[in-house]
Amino acid sequence: MTDQEWDRLAADAEGGSVSRGNMFGSPGLRTGKKFFAIRWRSQLVVKLPATRIEQIVSSGLGVPFEPMSGRPMNGWVVLDPAADRVALVAEANAFVESQLSG
Repeated sequence: MTDQEWDRLAADAEGGSVSRGNMFGSPGLRTGKKFFAIRWRSQLVVKLPATRIEQIVSSGLGVPFEPMSGRPMNGWVVLDPAADRVALVAEANAFVESQLSG
């Protein structure tokens, strides 16, 4: 993911409770104080429920997020460029928002 792609994706997602911030020193998107997407080493990473992550991984459109090799971070998936990034960022935002209100 290029800087331009990230900026366009972030600009489209911003508004309401969604703002930009930094997570692990990387640019990210958050709803309130909870992050739902980050740009990690030129890759897009989103937070989703485990069952949804399993679907994405099994379809070949993502891999588990491992910020340190061999240590996957629960609830996060690195998206393949072929994935519908806009839709998955929106889905991640809705998921995190639902966690805040529940």
